[in-house]
Amino acid sequence: IGLVVYQWVLVAVAGGGEAEPPPWDPVAGKSYWAFKPLQRDRSPEPSDWGRSPIDHFVFERLQASDLKPADDADRRTLVRRLYFQLTGLPPSPEEMAETLLDDRPDAVTHLVDKLLSSPQFGERWGRHWLDLARYADSNGLDENFLFREAWRYRNWVIDAVNADMPFDRFIGEQIAGDLLPFDSIAQRDQQRIAAGFLVLGPKVLLGNKEKRQRMEVADEQIDTIGRTFLGLSLGCAKCHDHKFDPVPTSDYYRLAGIFASTSVMERRHMLGQQRVMERLVGLGEDGARLDEEYERYWRELPKKKELLKQARAAFDLLANMDEDGLKGHLDKHRDSIAAGAAGEGEPLENRIQSQLALVQELEALVGKPVPIPPRAMIPADVDKPADEAIRIAGQFDQPGETVPRGFLQVLSRDREAEIPVESSGRVELARWLADVESGAGNLTARVMANRIWHHLIGRGIVRTVDNFGRTGEAPSHPEQLDYLASRLIDSGWSVKSVIREVVLSRTFTMSCSPDEAAYEVDPENRLLWRANRRRLDPESLRDAILAAAGTLDRSPMESTVSYLGDQATAVGKNENRRKTDFKCRSVYLPVIRNDLPEVFEVFDFADPHVTTG
Repeated sequence: IGLVVYQWVLVAVAGGGEAEPPPWDPVAGKSYWAFKPLQRDRSPEPSDWGRSPIDHFVFERLQASDLKPADDADRRTLVRRLYFQLTGLPPSPEEMAETLLDDRPDAVTHLVDKLLSSPQFGERWGRHWLDLARYADSNGLDENFLFREAWRYRNWVIDAVNADMPFDRFIGEQIAGDLLPFDSIAQRDQQRIAAGFLVLGPKVLLGNKEKRQRMEVADEQIDTIGRTFLGLSLGCAKCHDHKFDPVPTSDYYRLAGIFASTSVMERRHMLGQQRVMERLVGLGEDGARLDEEYERYWRELPKKKELLKQARAAFDLLANMDEDGLKGHLDKHRDSIAAGAAGEGEPLENRIQSQLALVQELEALVGKPVPIPPRAMIPADVDKPADEAIRIAGQFDQPGETVPRGFLQVLSRDREAEIPVESSGRVELARWLADVESGAGNLTARVMANRIWHHLIGRGIVRTVDNFGRTGEAPSHPEQLDYLASRLIDSGWSVKSVIREVVLSRTFTMSCSPDEAAYEVDPENRLLWRANRRRLDPESLRDAILAAAGTLDRSPMESTVSYLGDQATAVGKNENRRKTDFKCRSVYLPVIRNDLPEVFEVFDFADPHVTTG
């Protein structure tokens, strides 16, 4: 903070007049392009070349630089492009032939609608979201414990994308699904599973103090939500006011109060002992009871084993007719001797049979673990939600001034958020993220529209797709970006509708043909005078190989890590390592932090420890 103030003073002295506001000032920051309301007051000039406003915006910029768009791609190239971009798979020879022979004027439109409605669409575009959600099937870091139930969140994402769940609802269920109302147990469980988004992050487990871990988890969640939904590096405000963006430290800890009031950890059985692990909740109408029975079995197992040991000892004493030894054993371990075995008045054979029955009963209890019930990674509000104190220099044990729970001032019309005392504030945060009138909805829409453009065109209108702040790049086509963001909102937050509009544009259908004159003016193709060359991502590459070989299994998968032990990877030789020889789509392969499938490592798979757009 002192450095920023010093620089501020230097600017004032050098200017000889009034000082510029510091970069973290949220009031002055409202004038930055990303934080302004969407510009809806201008339509592009129609052009003969274009089919939609998307094309008209592009053509305007090309004309201004004396450039012309490339020719359309041939039908075969376009069909292949559509299949890969919308499903992550190549067209089969039969599918290619069918489309090439379709001579209807709207043949491409029919193909696009077919691909958007296919189950493979959700697998392709769900994978894009999983990269943002830092999805993984293990914790990573110091003790790489297995996230045995993470697959439920993965499949929820795929299903939600296929159903074209409105993006504002998509946000709400991931931030606060466990707190939202429901009409059925099935709906309740799906919303809870969605909130696993908050639980998926990597966590330091070994020797970590509870208070430190609580703040570390909140820090990771804030950073993930900032980059994923807002395209902002909020983590930079943890230790001091943001050096570049209008986010004071107080705003950071307003959000920290929300997530420090949210529990994603619990003490439960893992690796033969009770440990602090990710929070799991039973699913279904009887889920809570089954989950408690399972955990109680493991909590009580050490006592049951000791009881079995003593019961066997008592049986041996009876079998050897050692009455004195049995009396001594009875004084120390009364509960290990059957009722019918203690009395001397009973025939010895009956006493032995009674004790044998107890031993066998205990052996059955110890030797037959309770099955793992259906569970999911689900957060919950703590019993007493509370505001957080600003941490001096970001140190968890150095509290300063306490600030009320709330949101970023630069994106809020009202300074103070209305968060009920008894609530963490996650429901209110979810609404604020999609609130286009008095919250962050305009920025959220810009960021998501840019992600759609990035995946379809090859580069974002803002190329730094996870950074819309001052250290990111400015948009190449700002009016185009605001048009797409407006379309997203006006369509009821339908992601599919925006994707459909982009792929049916002429901008999307251009060829990659080179043009030396255009290259001299715009070597990076920022103005989109041709289509960008693309390389296949590792998932599409692998899936295409299996599809070409005729061995790809397109069936949805549940867990692909159920065979692993509690630790996904461990120190020393791993006898039981994750498998990659499944014939399923690559989106279902195990994502073990620190041990990705080799094809993922070689071809630059997203780092599952962090948000990657």
